[in-house]
Amino acid sequence: MSSTVYLVGAGPGAPELLTLAAKQAIEQAQVILYDGLVNDQILAFAPAVCERICVGKRGNGGAWTQSQIDDLIVECARNYQRVVRLKGGDTAVFARTAEEVDRLEAEGIAYRIVPGLTAALAVSAYAGIPLTHRDWSSGVALVAAQLQNQDGESEAEDQLDWEALARFPGTLVLYMSIASAPAWSQRLLAAGKPSSTPVALVRKCTWPDQEVLECDLGSVAQTLALNQHFAPPVISIIGPLVRFKSQHPPSIPLHQTTVIVSSPEAQAQRLAELLQGLGVSVMIRPALKIEPAASDQLDAAIDLLDRTDWIVFSSRYGVEYFFERLFARGKDSRRLGLVRIATVGRSTAQALREYGLRADWIASGQQGAESLLDEWQSQARDKRITLVRTPEGKTILADRLSQIAREVHAVDAYVQVPVSGWQDQDQIRDMVVRSHSQGQRVCVTATSSNIARNAWRLLGDESHLVRWVAISSNVARVLQELGATEVVEAREASYESMCQSIAPSLSVEK
Repeated sequence: MSSTVYLVGAGPGAPELLTLAAKQAIEQAQVILYDGLVNDQILAFAPAVCERICVGKRGNGGAWTQSQIDDLIVECARNYQRVVRLKGGDTAVFARTAEEVDRLEAEGIAYRIVPGLTAALAVSAYAGIPLTHRDWSSGVALVAAQLQNQDGESEAEDQLDWEALARFPGTLVLYMSIASAPAWSQRLLAAGKPSSTPVALVRKCTWPDQEVLECDLGSVAQTLALNQHFAPPVISIIGPLVRFKSQHPPSIPLHQTTVIVSSPEAQAQRLAELLQGLGVSVMIRPALKIEPAASDQLDAAIDLLDRTDWIVFSSRYGVEYFFERLFARGKDSRRLGLVRIATVGRSTAQALREYGLRADWIASGQQGAESLLDEWQSQARDKRITLVRTPEGKTILADRLSQIAREVHAVDAYVQVPVSGWQDQDQIRDMVVRSHSQGQRVCVTATSSNIARNAWRLLGDESHLVRWVAISSNVARVLQELGATEVVEAREASYESMCQSIAPSLSVEK
């Protein structure tokens, strides 16, 4: 199997700082080996079926040694075609990428390096601290403050020239600097760096809970002793430009709303694009798979088109599978030349237009099939009607039409298959609980009653903790019957209306 390993920089944390190349690699990944400090919202760009393995390290005695990570990368490359090794920050800055490249080249495995934004370069924009200034600092030194050690060993060797760093005329940026802060501050002081040198300690730069502590070099240890909560990741900025820190740095949203789109993959993409335009983080996690039904019923419906007055499509999938079979039979849209067309909603009508056809009747109410019946049934009286549907759907259309129409042929165009589970189901549930404990809500979209029921099943006990976004009052009613305590209902059955129903809550949560 021909495989490629993508060594990808995930940036400092904020999802909007991910490069386009990084996002594309994540979206196409079959397996992701990610650092422990990578934002969950970045992992959300991965496909639902992508395997995710955390290979994070915890200080010098890391849970994963570098050699173990190297072995796992090679193993994954032998089993998957697209492997992503996702690293915090940039791949070239203290990320041990060179060691992984050496191993890949030794194994003859193709790779591509995708750089990311390193934390130091985000400090100016997110903490208001410049790194250079034409009058005060024309250079920047990036330094790993964590002492070098062999994997799995506690002994470490200090390889830095602290006297040269103390004399450096520009800005020092120390990475991995929290645990060793008492040591590096004393080494710089001992090497002659003035104790009054300004220092900014920046924790989780670009994250919603970013914090900045300011002090002078002589009081670094004391400042951290008074702030025991100040945990990694931390970078330290040392030099006169700390005094130039903006008094009004850009605010970071306290929370970026996460929306789980539970529709089947093809349908979910369009809804996800609309939601991303609102600035939310979107996770596509289908609750159902759509598969074609046996073709015999569709074939019979196609053969009867010249004796059909109305054809009714209850979903865009019905449209797609009907025309797929029509074309497979060597026919095209001209077969519907004398047939009038009705659709349950605007989304279905939009799918019809993609085949060059306009619906003669589109249900305008919120009730889906019920709205169509209320508005259109006078047109159906004593007519020959073909209803394209799924066997898992409601029978209300067929039942009511059979009372007033001359003939009704209900045709199963596709079947809905519940997914057994999501690859990251436990992580999603944990995310829901964590968000709820912080007074926030993860949103979950439900575009049909069956999708609502299966998404509810997949979320388990955490189903009660999310904000459900229903495409219609019928779907909202199903969720309420299941036990949902917070349901937002779209004003009309369309993706655009669903997005509009979510939008008001975003300003509150941000």
